[in-house]
Amino acid sequence: MESIYRDETLDILCNERLKIIQKKKGYRFSIDAIILANFITLKRHERALDIGTGCGIIPIYMSVMGKTNRITGVEIQDELYELAIKNKEINECVNVDFIKGDIRDMADSLRAMNFRVVFSNPPFTKENTGRRCPGKSRLLARYESTLSLDSLINCASSILSDKGRLYLIYPVKRLGELIYTAKNRRFEPKRIRFVHPRSDEKANLFLIEFIKNGGIEIIIEKPLYIYENIYYTHEIKSYYQ
Repeated sequence: MESIYRDETLDILCNERLKIIQKKKGYRFSIDAIILANFITLKRHERALDIGTGCGIIPIYMSVMGKTNRITGVEIQDELYELAIKNKEINECVNVDFIKGDIRDMADSLRAMNFRVVFSNPPFTKENTGRRCPGKSRLLARYESTLSLDSLINCASSILSDKGRLYLIYPVKRLGELIYTAKNRRFEPKRIRFVHPRSDEKANLFLIEFIKNGGIEIIIEKPLYIYENIYYTHEIKSYYQ
C-alpha cells in the first residue's frame, strides 16, 4: 500500500474496488470524469489515450471496472503525474500506463503507438475569462493556459488514423465552437448526449463521440440526469457500483 501523506486524501469508491489518492488542496477530479468514462466505447484490443489524465482517474476507473485494453494517460503536471503512478500501483492496474509531458510535443511519438481511441476531460474555460481559481494545479486543469481547444483537437487528429474515435465532455455553451473546430480537423460528430443537473434543468454539459473521416450521421442519445432531488439518479449510482 502506497503511503498517504498529510496533504493527501484516500477516496474509496465503487464498493471499495477503486482507491484514489488526491491532494487535499489543488485539482481534484469531479463526477465529469466518471460520466465520460461510462460514455467511452472500447472494442477488444483497441489502445486508448487519455489527454490530461490528472490523477489517472479515468484510465484507472475503466481498468477497475473490467476494461482490459491498454490505456495510457498523459499529464503535464509533476504532482498529478506522481499521483497517477501511485493510484495505478494501489489499484494494481497492469494495463494502465502514464507518461509525463506536454501533449503538444508528443504527437509524433504517440502516433507510432497506434491508438484507436483518444479521450479527454479537458480544461473548460478560455484563458483570460471567468473567475480565476486558486492554485496552479487547479488553474491548469480548468483554464486553457497550456491546452486550448484548438491544440487538443489538433493533437488528437495527429495521433489518430482514419476511423479513430475521440471522446470529450464539454460545456453546452461551447458546442458550436467544438464541432466547428473538430470538423476542420476531419472529425465528424457521431454521438451526443446532453448532461443535465436535474430533469427540470437545462443541460450544462454534453458528451460527444467523433470519428476521424467518419460519415455525416449523428445520433442524439437520451439525456443524462445527475440528480433526482438531492440524490444521484439510478444511472449515476450504477456508475459507482
